[in-house]
Amino acid sequence: MPVSFQQLRTILKSLEPDMKVYRDEAPTTAKYPYIVYEFVNEQQKRASNQVLYDSPLYQIALVTNGIESDLKPLKDVFNNHGVSYEQFDGVPYDENDTTVTQFITYVRCLNG
Repeated sequence: MPVSFQQLRTILKSLEPDMKVYRDEAPTTAKYPYIVYEFVNEQQKRASNQVLYDSPLYQIALVTNGIESDLKPLKDVFNNHGVSYEQFDGVPYDENDTTVTQFITYVRCLNG
């Protein structure tokens, strides 16, 4: 189900305080796991040269030093609110001499 950006933000924030949520970048003091969301692009639906609505795409990344089971709370909250999201991709990398994984998905929002 399409959600607005404000609905998406509220849904993500519902995971706090167990999992902190940041826009664009987390502070270096952030504790794992945490979520970072960022704007990727925007599509527009047009008719008769008028914009009917915008559809911004957001990347949602769960950053963890754990494993894929850390995704369960995020998947549960998305599924409970009917949020359509793409499959998660895991991307390992080194952060401050610690191996962490970023589990990434995308959510297309609907803004009228």
